[in-house]
Amino acid sequence: MDADFPAAHSMDTMWFAVDKDGRVACFDSGEAGAVPAGAFAGDPAYSALRRLGKALPPTEVLHDRQGRSRPGEGTGLMDHLARHGTPNYPVLMFLKSLDLVRDEIAAGRAREVRSTSDFAVWFRELDAELARRLHEEEVCLGCYFHFGMDEEEDDEEGGRVRAASRGMYQYSHTCENWISGPYGRTGIPANPIHVDQLPPALRNQIKEMCFDVNFAETPYIQPVQHTECASWETRWLDLEGNEHPMPGREGEEDLEEFLENLGGEGDTAPGGEE
Repeated sequence: MDADFPAAHSMDTMWFAVDKDGRVACFDSGEAGAVPAGAFAGDPAYSALRRLGKALPPTEVLHDRQGRSRPGEGTGLMDHLARHGTPNYPVLMFLKSLDLVRDEIAAGRAREVRSTSDFAVWFRELDAELARRLHEEEVCLGCYFHFGMDEEEDDEEGGRVRAASRGMYQYSHTCENWISGPYGRTGIPANPIHVDQLPPALRNQIKEMCFDVNFAETPYIQPVQHTECASWETRWLDLEGNEHPMPGREGEEDLEEFLENLGGEGDTAPGGEE
């Protein structure tokens, strides 16, 4: 990967890695996630995922609610995006019970999917009144926009493939665009693939980034704690919630703070004139 990666990528990217057992994972950086300098990433990785979506057999996915929030954070504001209904977006919802959504499932407007815990239901379009009731009665444990569940339709719209549905563990960045936080595991394949099942050229590229962990037992990964990384951010967040300066960019952090303070003092002209 080129050394100028932080300035060259489009902020939101994806990358691959393997664990110590040779299992494969796909990571979605969002806008702020740190990306290992040696990882197979960016446009070539997106293209590889599309090819794998056609070449690998589908498998069931276990949706993981834990990895959708930062470690130790619990449920926050961003964990209930569908609280007031989302008529134009598909929603994945984790529930205490299916009682209030059984009619939706029976009518084909919702689909129960596998989860590591709780009940999980996917709505192509979630009725606003039902969303309100599920939250008022505290049945919803977390709800998230979730594309790519209907793969045939998504193929027509741009080849979107859920990595977990092709045997790869799926991780997503857990923070908004303010710090490089941990990645959380959001999808677990029922039948994980081994990197040696992939075509040789792709196998070698993906093996470039190996973590000394077992993905099946690792709900969170902060790549900065394992290897040299690139990031748009000047700070990173560890698994215990502690902030650190991004290695090699400590001076930039001081400059950002100085400019922020300078901007806050620019409301009036010298001498107090408006």
